[in-house]
Amino acid sequence: MPDSVRDLPFVEGTLGGLARKKHGEGKGAMKTIPQMVFRRMARNVRDYGLATTLKKTLSYLLGPIFGRRVYRIYRIDLSAFEIEVPDDSRFIYRFIDKNDTRTMRQIEDVAEWLEGCLAGKLANGSLCLVASDESVLAGFNLVSFGHVYIPLLRRHRLFRDGEAWSEDIMVCKEYRRIGLASILRNRIFSELRRRGIKRFYGGTLISNTAALSLTRKVGFREIADAGYLRLMAFSRVRFRRARG
Repeated sequence: MPDSVRDLPFVEGTLGGLARKKHGEGKGAMKTIPQMVFRRMARNVRDYGLATTLKKTLSYLLGPIFGRRVYRIYRIDLSAFEIEVPDDSRFIYRFIDKNDTRTMRQIEDVAEWLEGCLAGKLANGSLCLVASDESVLAGFNLVSFGHVYIPLLRRHRLFRDGEAWSEDIMVCKEYRRIGLASILRNRIFSELRRRGIKRFYGGTLISNTAALSLTRKVGFREIADAGYLRLMAFSRVRFRRARG
């Protein structure tokens, strides 16, 4: 992804059922909408409290009709970055594949948007680093290459050779505030550099201050804001350089 905001070549993504089928979330893999809403609400109440959960649920339900958000995009140049991977005996770190169904179920339980499509992503070459407390998931970082779909922008992006996109990084509630997210990032940095990746990108909602704090801490540079607007069948994304 070039430094210039004008050179961010996202293209319009398919919506609704077509998008789910394209990314491995076909009819057989998907739960009903009420089940998905209930699971999402239960997890968010547990993690963020009732007020935030109600706000997120309302946004989710209104999504097909109206949506507006600002998505911040960041990048790190791994070829020029000094990577330090600290020793950490508290967790077991490993890369999983599509055959590790137990761990995939744990990931899908805390990251519902991956339900039904994680195995497909891994089969197509995505990289997933997990940290486990014995057999319990503590956190993970999912990274993809080549053609990537970005759900919050409903756009596709084709990453070049030597580039990668961080699809999701998450630390389970019980393991937060102990530095695990930073360790996951640095371990991913090391593996990506070993594979010849020079530029590593990611993004998060500008309102997600915790994610942005981690981004700055581990060395990413914020390069662009993508403003997404949806009104019924109309949608657009406008880019500008990141500010502040």
